[in-house]
Amino acid sequence: MSKSVRHKRVIDRAGDKPRWSAIWLIYMREMRDQLRDRRTLFTIAVLPIMLYPLVGMLLLQIAQFSRQHPTSVCIVGTEHLSNVPPLIDGEEFSGDLSKHSETLQMISYRWDEWPDTLALDEQATAWVRSGQFDVVTIIPPGFADETKRNEDPEAAIELLYNVGSDQSMVARDRVTRVLSDWRGGWVRDDLSEAGVNLKMLEPFHLNDRDIAPERTREAAFWSKLLPFIMLVWAMTGAFYPAIDLVAGEKERGTLETLLCSPALRSEIVWGKLAAVTTFSMLTALLNAGSMLLTSGFVFKQMGVGMAAGSFGAPPLLPMLWLFVALVPLSALFSALALAVAAMARSSKEGQYYLMPLMMVTLPLVMLPMLPGTTLNVGTSLIPVTGMFLMVRSLVEGQYANALFYLPMVATVTAVCLSLAARWARRQFEDESVLFGGGEQWELSMWVRHLWRDRQMAATPAQAYACGAIILVTLFFARLAVTEMPQSFAGIAKMVMLPQVLIVFPALLMATMLTTSIRKSLRIRMPHWTTVPLAVLLGLTLHPSYVMLAQCISYLYPVSEQTAVAMKPFAEQIASAPWMSVVLLMAAVPAICEELAFRGFVFGGLVREKGRLRAVVVTAVMFGISHGVLQQSIAATIMGLMLGWVALKTGSVLPGILIHFTNNALSVSMERIAETQSPISTLLLVTGEAGTTYHPMWIVTSIGIAATCLLYFGTLRVADEGKAADLIQEHDELLDPSSPLTATA
Repeated sequence: MSKSVRHKRVIDRAGDKPRWSAIWLIYMREMRDQLRDRRTLFTIAVLPIMLYPLVGMLLLQIAQFSRQHPTSVCIVGTEHLSNVPPLIDGEEFSGDLSKHSETLQMISYRWDEWPDTLALDEQATAWVRSGQFDVVTIIPPGFADETKRNEDPEAAIELLYNVGSDQSMVARDRVTRVLSDWRGGWVRDDLSEAGVNLKMLEPFHLNDRDIAPERTREAAFWSKLLPFIMLVWAMTGAFYPAIDLVAGEKERGTLETLLCSPALRSEIVWGKLAAVTTFSMLTALLNAGSMLLTSGFVFKQMGVGMAAGSFGAPPLLPMLWLFVALVPLSALFSALALAVAAMARSSKEGQYYLMPLMMVTLPLVMLPMLPGTTLNVGTSLIPVTGMFLMVRSLVEGQYANALFYLPMVATVTAVCLSLAARWARRQFEDESVLFGGGEQWELSMWVRHLWRDRQMAATPAQAYACGAIILVTLFFARLAVTEMPQSFAGIAKMVMLPQVLIVFPALLMATMLTTSIRKSLRIRMPHWTTVPLAVLLGLTLHPSYVMLAQCISYLYPVSEQTAVAMKPFAEQIASAPWMSVVLLMAAVPAICEELAFRGFVFGGLVREKGRLRAVVVTAVMFGISHGVLQQSIAATIMGLMLGWVALKTGSVLPGILIHFTNNALSVSMERIAETQSPISTLLLVTGEAGTTYHPMWIVTSIGIAATCLLYFGTLRVADEGKAADLIQEHDELLDPSSPLTATA
């Protein structure tokens, strides 16, 4: 079946609803195929059952090994320990220090056995490097003289160790503790002889007592460790079946047969997604179960269980909450893995694609393990992290706190799962994704193709590449800024450099890779009514933007270090000429950022029916381009609105006006309030927290902004992407080497 026929069949049945019977048949087919695969069975069943017992045995062996290896220490110059408290007694430490003799094997030498200090130093260095002694302690002759001992650095005791040897580092720590105890006893003896009451050194004793129940202590430990283990294994369990169910079927030649069947693409996706989710959950559950059974035995044998007052086996009943949360998270990971695996032509290539996906997802899993990370409004809105923290609250028995944030966590998880499933479905509906890119890639042919087959606007691949180049360049540019400039000229350079790095790749790619710079940057005059309405929308939307920034700062407070670092920047902006500030902070960012994100990148992503993709991806890129987290979140939300306006108007100019107006008001609020004009008194209120908008104007502005947005909503979407796609298809039909021409 040809590509055009397959695509037509999908369009004809796009309105049909998925049938549960077809989904069940595809699900059972995929489950049978995977259960017949020895690699899948080994990864899901055999590996978890064998892995943790083997790791437990290894830990027991390591524990025994670490207890049976004392370290060797050589002490040179023992004759210089006269008129000081005793340190050694024969070949052992004296007095209370003898408790360290079990872990330290000591050999002592006299100083006069070497002709000079240089020979001693060479010999001691050779001993440590060769491993004959782990640590060599040298007591110089000056140590016997009290005056030199207190004032001369050359009379200090010297420790020679090898940082490249773990055994030597352990010996160094042990000898340091011995010498510290010896010095502490020495100080107490001197104070006692001087008539000082030794109780003054310890005026009181401190006894800390943990009153938490035993099961609470266990839950507090396992609620951090076990979810992390399960989620990592859920990701791993989703990746490899997803590769085999898509890329593997491409290699075996069975995917085309499945796509030619009467099943809808949505039915195929849901069937495969259910199979991948099943394997993801089985992998996580079997690994968690094996770890639970092994950990109790291993901890008991190692002596770190409840007898030691730390932790024991995980509580089984509270951990059931983790199994409930595993269902949506496994489905989310499976949908993402299935969508990414659809782009691979082989299983090997699929592994390359899924590794970056794991690197992006892993920080969301590791974030809840950071100290001080708790479930609140801010963290509950973070995908995966919010679910992780809510499960931890349930395991620890904080039911009221978990139920309060349950709606937010459930909503975020449902939205992410819906978007991931929709992405996976679109990947299966796109023939170019499933079967494209089979030809060999050569650099010379690729360069000739870029120049010869230039189009009116950027392609989606070129748009993604431009966004990636901008973000990577900004990352390294920010690393080059080591300190905040102390003058407005330095501030101007610091602001202008990122803007140049943002717009330059877009201008260069528009010049080199497209036939029309104006159309690729989406510079066109929209309907005349959109120009004043864009300015009005920017004016009336700014109070909402200020409230949004305040809410974000409340959810994710700015750290004290960041506030201190930004203080010189704010002071320079407040004291600089107003027109210079508006030009630098409003006009330049509005033009550069909009031309790059809502211009070149948006024009490429909107093609191939990618309207939602263009709005969302450009908003995310626009947000990431801002260096501070709070600014990034606010910019992403604002970018969604700017992208929607850019989609409706088909031009970058309204976005520039809205962006400029918003930034200009942000840097001018304090100056406008200081004028004490009737308008400023009516609209602005100055208090201890700074200048804010009057509540009445906030309500009024929201109504006006909503009216402007409703007007933009009535505009017909400028289908610029479709026009570019039609021109591309026309050029391909005229090209004798085109696949479409060959099919015809």
